[in-house]
Amino acid sequence: MVETKIKTKDRVLSALAKQVGSYVSGDQLATELAISRESVWKAIKSLQKDGHRIVSKKKMGYAYLFSDHVDAKVAENYLNALSHGKQRFDTIRVFDEIGSTQTFAKDYLAKNPSPYPSIFTARTMGAGYGRRGRAFFAPKDHGLYISLSLPIDAKKELIPSLLTTSAADVIANVLEDSFPGLDVKLKWVNDLIVKRHKVGGIITEAVFDMEQHQYNALVLGFFVNVLPAAYPEEISQKAGSVLENSDVEVDWNFLLARLTLALIDMNEHYQDGSYLADYRKRSLLIGQLVAIQVGQEIVKGKVTGVSDKAGLELELEDGEKKTLYAGEVTKVKLYENLNL
Repeated sequence: MVETKIKTKDRVLSALAKQVGSYVSGDQLATELAISRESVWKAIKSLQKDGHRIVSKKKMGYAYLFSDHVDAKVAENYLNALSHGKQRFDTIRVFDEIGSTQTFAKDYLAKNPSPYPSIFTARTMGAGYGRRGRAFFAPKDHGLYISLSLPIDAKKELIPSLLTTSAADVIANVLEDSFPGLDVKLKWVNDLIVKRHKVGGIITEAVFDMEQHQYNALVLGFFVNVLPAAYPEEISQKAGSVLENSDVEVDWNFLLARLTLALIDMNEHYQDGSYLADYRKRSLLIGQLVAIQVGQEIVKGKVTGVSDKAGLELELEDGEKKTLYAGEVTKVKLYENLNL
């Protein structure tokens, strides 16, 4: 096996990212990494040019603050720190650009099954897709575009409807904790809504092993538009972002770590329905008249609730009661711009 030599600047970044906000002297870095002070200085300059916010202070050294993009080494340090070193990962892959993290993740997991989660993320994607194969816009360094593999426990029931709704609720809570004052609503089954605009979505897929006749892993793909962007005309009236000001400094790797760890924890017990109460509170649909496309059929009615298995409970126009576990809400009365 050929060993890949780690670049000096990556070693420096990893060392600084282990103690975010704390100053480390150039001498200490040089000694720990067995390089010269000049090499440390050159590495810092290169990292700053790459978009890593590293500040220096006389007689104190250098301190890493955050990065303006996702970075594998920084994300790994955050994941380790927040999980207290208890969460293992099969792989953490960060791409500068890729067609689709979801496609890559499924291909990887088909060939490399693992009992541990994996993270696949990119600064931008050219062929990202959501439910029903619909493409979405992924402007570089304006959002998080993540595919998270979740190992399947054969002893636990797999409930796709509960998994997706629970994931939506978890992401909504982490976003609100990360950005004070934010109010995230949910549109069944998987849309994140802020101020009546879609800021994120979720897709859940499985990797099936034909030879073993079993599922290898779940792949939870999700995106969150964090910073505003110039959206294409066809979605400009519907898409939005978590933040309204593009000048806000976002710690992308910390946010990535918080989201993925919360989702991994959710996967351990979502079957108990513990996320449903909050999901119902966040629902935009309960009490609303809606139109839902189910296959080739359009179902219309009033949403009366969300079932214990995360199905959408309806009272149809003729008075019939029905619970849907699949379909897409194409129209919500009073929320005309949510035709997403």
